[in-house]
Amino acid sequence: MQGVEGKRIAALVGDGFEEVDLTEPRRALEEAGAIVTIVGIDERGRQRIRGKRGLDDGQNIRAEELVADCTAEDFDALLIPGGVSPDRIRTDREVQRFVREFDTLKKPMFSIGHGAQVLISAQLVRGRQVTGVHSIADDIRNAGGLYRDQPTVADSNWVSTRGGDDLSQFDRAMLEKLATSVPIQPVS
Repeated sequence: MQGVEGKRIAALVGDGFEEVDLTEPRRALEEAGAIVTIVGIDERGRQRIRGKRGLDDGQNIRAEELVADCTAEDFDALLIPGGVSPDRIRTDREVQRFVREFDTLKKPMFSIGHGAQVLISAQLVRGRQVTGVHSIADDIRNAGGLYRDQPTVADSNWVSTRGGDDLSQFDRAMLEKLATSVPIQPVS
């Protein structure tokens, strides 16, 4: 896809990521010519990050990079899959730093389901329109965000979705945002 080919996407995952929340957007991104890199939070992630399919075990993946070794300047966009992974990684200082860097540079950030929990803990949600699974609607509101019960919500450099049933619409919005994004240049 024009404007997407060759762009690097960081997929930020920890144990308990919802398998379809990673595999489906990853497939769409890679088919459009983007390069998706799995970014884990610790050295253990280089061996195994456990996926879930609902309440069942899903496929395991391995981190290709660790968040402490990455900056937003290394990538063109950030993908945060849902599941229980966001709740497990949201308090990690390196995760928060990484996510804030993307937002400061206005690079696209894509959150699925519980992924908005990472945005909440990074203190980025105030005044922003976001969607996610219904169970975190109060969390979004309490963080000063505007929860929208819609399949996909775009707000500036963010695209969020409620989850699995909405992924086809999310994928389209994600690719469009990635193709048209113009991040700000960092001050040297």
